[in-house]
Amino acid sequence: MNMLQRRLEDPEVLVRLNAFFLSYFGWVAFGVLYGVIGRWSLDLTPQFLRLPLTSEDLVVGLVEFTKSVPPLHALFTVVYYLGFAGSIALIVAYLLLYLRDLEASDRLLARYLMAYAVAGSVYLIAHIYAPHIVYNLPGYTSTNTLLTRQEFVLPSLHNTFIMINIITLWKYRKRLGGKALILTNSLIPLATVFLGHHWIYDVLTGFLLGIAVSRTSWEWGARISASIYRWEVSSLQRVTVLNFLLAVIVLIVAADPARALAIFGGLLGAP
Repeated sequence: MNMLQRRLEDPEVLVRLNAFFLSYFGWVAFGVLYGVIGRWSLDLTPQFLRLPLTSEDLVVGLVEFTKSVPPLHALFTVVYYLGFAGSIALIVAYLLLYLRDLEASDRLLARYLMAYAVAGSVYLIAHIYAPHIVYNLPGYTSTNTLLTRQEFVLPSLHNTFIMINIITLWKYRKRLGGKALILTNSLIPLATVFLGHHWIYDVLTGFLLGIAVSRTSWEWGARISASIYRWEVSSLQRVTVLNFLLAVIVLIVAADPARALAIFGGLLGAP
């Protein structure tokens, strides 16, 4: 607890935490705006389905096999729903709050920003839909949420970040925490395919994008304005708490929008 308290009183750590929050909120905002600015994106799903390894038999077979092994299905479900935000939160907590590796944190942020920019550009030009939508698998939702849109499939940004995480964590592969995070991240690509959320090609292009941005930014880290470091620690702490609460609200709304609106309406006294 003393270590966590020290980290949350450290302006270097607080500034970087908020930078990660803001980068994530930026992606959420892009997803919301995509409903307008993405209308001209080309749907290449029909052409994509001509490729091998995209057949309904393969997709349904993988999903049914996973469901037939309850421990495997439970593991993949937990790993998948750890998800995009969860994988980011764990590695940022490990690098910043536990290790205080500022250099690795800056490189991680730079890689995330580059991945957001490249993937977002691709989605604006063209998109495909996920296997569970194409083949109408039962038990899946096709509703867009604050966390993702159904067009955000290839390259898989989820798997892009997994590769970035593993590359960034690799120097800590001999530590217990590093091993645990690398193992957890390594299971997520399998979960996305075996549960029918992504095509094999989404994973492969996500890996390639993750490797590309990591190599491009190998010796480069995100630069944060020096003026922010002149803020009082108490002000940085308040901003951090605000961003944390906002992130929690985003996750709650994304998980169950109707229930979240009902709860917020009740809190605000709406009829």
